[in-house]
Amino acid sequence: MISIYRVDSKFLAHIKWAFFVTTNYSKSFKFNYSKMIHNKTKKTVSLINAKFSRGQGKPGTELGPSFLKTKFLLSNLENLNCPAIESVELEEEKVPSHEEEQFLHNRNLRSISQINKKLSNSVQKAIKDGHVPVLLGGDHSLAIGSVHGTANALGSHIGLIWVDAHADINTPLTSASGNLHGQSVSFLLYELDKYLPKLEAFSWVKPCLSARNMVYIGLRDLDPEETILVEKYKIKAYSMSDIQRLGIKQVLKETIDYLTIDGELMPLHVSVDIDSLDPWYAPSTGTPVLGGLSLPELMYIGNKIHETGKLSALDLVEVNPLLKNNDHDVEKTVFSASRAILSFFGYKTLGTKKDGHQVPLAKK
Repeated sequence: MISIYRVDSKFLAHIKWAFFVTTNYSKSFKFNYSKMIHNKTKKTVSLINAKFSRGQGKPGTELGPSFLKTKFLLSNLENLNCPAIESVELEEEKVPSHEEEQFLHNRNLRSISQINKKLSNSVQKAIKDGHVPVLLGGDHSLAIGSVHGTANALGSHIGLIWVDAHADINTPLTSASGNLHGQSVSFLLYELDKYLPKLEAFSWVKPCLSARNMVYIGLRDLDPEETILVEKYKIKAYSMSDIQRLGIKQVLKETIDYLTIDGELMPLHVSVDIDSLDPWYAPSTGTPVLGGLSLPELMYIGNKIHETGKLSALDLVEVNPLLKNNDHDVEKTVFSASRAILSFFGYKTLGTKKDGHQVPLAKK
């Protein structure tokens, strides 16, 4: 799919900004340009590093957490008054081939189930301990465990914002690839339980979310069966065409209004696939699709969610350092992913401030 952009002054300004940030990313990793936001309510973060790639067919996403968990990320979380107070390491268990479960051409079911069960428990513990779990993936099959954990910790009355080029709502009966990273949502929604075959490996997973409480942002590559399910169950979905038409500001306003019931915004779980970004910003990922979000648009999503004070859990998945034309592709992807994560905790590009900092007066 190719999107044709109208060339106007706003677009040119956008290109100038993009050129600046990417040509200066190496400096930015050493120095914090947009230092920190004044945040009266201190949050603590539990980083969950899930080194996993078996939910899709391309090795490399298991390396994502090692590239994302940088001094830049940790120091900026600290400066944003949201320190990472713990770090959980999750790695796949080697399942002998004779014990691995398959259904039709859907593979690695036991491996995927095992790490997701651990992930769900880690997310539940983090929330109950008063932290915001941040999943560093890993592929998007991990959202089965992360969202399951949030729902079980807070109750099913949570809102799920899925920021992705893809709907990930295929079922084991409709998936053309057999990759579970494209099926995560079907395991989570009450309404889709009747479409799931019985999978022994996933007997512990129970649907935990209503389709009414979900919003997609950034869609632009759906299979026909996915379109049918999104429309049939009236899942709120903003495609890239909608975002171009409405603007990201209006999309976020409508999203927050939609997830506000009886005057109260639901606790929010936000699951971000890095391929929601246009490949210009994030080339090192397994299923890139042209015509995606810009980094400023994704950071705007993060900033607005931060302002609500309702972020309960965050996923950032599908960074694959092995998929590159050169090292610059990886650096650019990590640059974008790091700022996307930080934006959900108040990081801004146009100057923020840190508690207690003042401009000194000169003595005359």
